[in-house]
Amino acid sequence: MTVSRRAVLGAAAALPLAARRASAAEQIVVATWGGDYANLLRANVDEPLMAPQGITVVQDLGDEDPRVAKLYAQRRLPRGAADVVCLQGVRAHEMDAAGLLEPLDATKVPNLAHVLPNLRTTFYGPHIWSPQVIIYNPDRVKEPPRTFADLADPKWKGRVGVGDINYMYVLMAASLATAGNPNGVEAEAARDQVLRLNSNGLRLYPSTDSIGAGIKSGEIDVGLMWLARVLMWQNAGIPVAAQFPTEGSVLYFSGMVVPKNAANKPAAYRYLNAMMEPSAQRGFADRMGYLPTVDNSPLEGALGQRMALPDPAPRMMLPDYAITGKLQGPASEWWKKNVQRT
Repeated sequence: MTVSRRAVLGAAAALPLAARRASAAEQIVVATWGGDYANLLRANVDEPLMAPQGITVVQDLGDEDPRVAKLYAQRRLPRGAADVVCLQGVRAHEMDAAGLLEPLDATKVPNLAHVLPNLRTTFYGPHIWSPQVIIYNPDRVKEPPRTFADLADPKWKGRVGVGDINYMYVLMAASLATAGNPNGVEAEAARDQVLRLNSNGLRLYPSTDSIGAGIKSGEIDVGLMWLARVLMWQNAGIPVAAQFPTEGSVLYFSGMVVPKNAANKPAAYRYLNAMMEPSAQRGFADRMGYLPTVDNSPLEGALGQRMALPDPAPRMMLPDYAITGKLQGPASEWWKKNVQRT
């Protein structure tokens, strides 16, 4: 699927929802990842866009799996603990299939009218996206791996790292390499590819940030990560470069949802609208390297040059989340048993 930036216009974009002020003491809880992501939400959304509306944002920081488990556990409560929940695309589709999410449309979130066509759903506010790439330390690696299968070469034994939390995208990359699409995460060929990688001394990192630390310390030389993180780590002085796999790249994107039992839905809608504002989108692009999910936030000048994809554009594929969202649970169990071995 080719990422399109064609404008999607609608009268709903002119609605005054974002401009309406909330009551002075209003508060919402945003369940999100910690680290850089949380800090950038605070700097680009919470303080400049929500505070002027009279809305105080409380961040509930943690990993994604506990957030998902909490949504399931609280599904029968009249009021859940979070008003906005940050999720990867695959987990958001899983939660929608379970009937846990509030429908969204441009009458509630006007900036949805600007979402790129291939990222649109009826329940999800896409926030950021980036292609998955092979990463490597250019000071130590002169001929980087070119395919997912190359990562299992014995010469990289014990020198390959991936994020443990990104297991679904590792399986998607294996599926793309073996079947030509990222949806076959249950296929034997894809799983065999992951097992070969694991038997070659694969290193699992607990967070995205810790992979960059592994590259910087020399603990690993190659791995899988989003292109956005490569740009961010380069800015921080970490020796890292990107190689687009010859079979293509899986597109990663994450965003935000509103649980059906959110206590403050009106403010939650304002939050989703704010994170898709051009200023917030450019802030994440500049500081974290992720590409905007809306068509009215062009990246210009030095930022646009730095963020430009190769020409000709590499093959990039968005997973079919109607398929992979249902496979999230079984994939997690397989990963724990066969890769984590817990």
